[in-house]
Amino acid sequence: MFSDELLLRAAAEPAPRWKFIPGQRYREMPAVFAQHLLALAARVEPDRRVGGKPLAQHVTAKLQTWLGGAVPDAEGHTREPEAQGGLGGWTHNAAAQTLLLAKRTFAVWSRLSEMERRRADAIVQALAVAGHFTLGDDNDYHVLLDGVSPNHKSWNPNITEGYADVMVAAALYFEPAELNAFFRGFEFAPFVAGLEALGLHNISRCWRHTPAIGGLLEHGGSHHLSGGGGPVHRDGITGHGRGVRGVFAFFGRGLQEPWGIFRTQADRQFCKAVRTEIIVHGDNRSRLLQRASAATVSPWEGRMGMCAEFEGTDWFGLRTSLTYAFEGVMIHLGTAATLKVLGEWRDDAAGRDIARRMAVGVSDLIFKAREGYRGWAGGKETVAWLEQDLQPLGSDYIFPLWTELFTPPESP
Repeated sequence: MFSDELLLRAAAEPAPRWKFIPGQRYREMPAVFAQHLLALAARVEPDRRVGGKPLAQHVTAKLQTWLGGAVPDAEGHTREPEAQGGLGGWTHNAAAQTLLLAKRTFAVWSRLSEMERRRADAIVQALAVAGHFTLGDDNDYHVLLDGVSPNHKSWNPNITEGYADVMVAAALYFEPAELNAFFRGFEFAPFVAGLEALGLHNISRCWRHTPAIGGLLEHGGSHHLSGGGGPVHRDGITGHGRGVRGVFAFFGRGLQEPWGIFRTQADRQFCKAVRTEIIVHGDNRSRLLQRASAATVSPWEGRMGMCAEFEGTDWFGLRTSLTYAFEGVMIHLGTAATLKVLGEWRDDAAGRDIARRMAVGVSDLIFKAREGYRGWAGGKETVAWLEQDLQPLGSDYIFPLWTELFTPPESP
């Protein structure tokens, strides 16, 4: 699984790190996705040698850089994901999936110290708290755990899927009953003090940034975000909820149903019939840029499975975007690959339906990326293609998850 050349490139990427910056997300996406790819390969072949070292050793070395309890830098940053929720899920999910794979791979987990494993547990717990707060059925807040970033679980897949999939990883990392017991007994101050004692200051700084967050996590209540609703809610928006002291459910699916949680996002992600020309208004429509061929339409035109973001909406109306489509798929494929190598992918009617739609959607996405795509987002023209826009986001470590682990669609 995966070529030596690809694994060497992944191993040569710097180890990932995160920062807490209020109101923002800090990402080093190729580094995070490279680490996840190595963890997938190590789960299957831990002793395979690449660059003179076993894959398990490569994964462990990368993990230790952000599980080591680093002393905060001059700005107060450590290295772990800040467990903020929302768009942080672009990379936080890959981190959660990597920790799940590490725990299920003896050759990796046994190389970590007891303290490093404790930090891994605490990070997955913190990510799960953020997922519960931002996505749980009992919570309808419109803000992330920094208390200042607008967010809502009804927003587009590239925003919500990251933390839905974090909950899939957390449900498999811990026993569902164990994680729900943690939620029921959650106490903000002792948990955050424990994070700080472990050197996980990115998370503690995020959660302490807005003093009201601790009380909302423990007891629920209302929170008003001034100016946080975008153009539709210029005066801000008020959210409410019960906090995280209860069992988690997402669209009625609890932690005992990680496959069901994953399916909610698969159904959202690959839900359209493939179309290449999306009418924006009048004669304004999307099109291929023909960078690789003379094609004017996708080979999978009319087949079910196109990514939702090729025919969706944003604050400004219709949206059709190659980059937004990729941002959803990069999360989804990472989780799908983890489920596959861990034997958690269901070969039932739903699983086969997801696989068929995914085959069409990912193939259509890759085709449009190679050709280049003229789209529309934020009320204006967007132009994007593979080398310019997707490779800087880490697509070289995402698309192989599809080609190596899943079956291509039937010939168009």
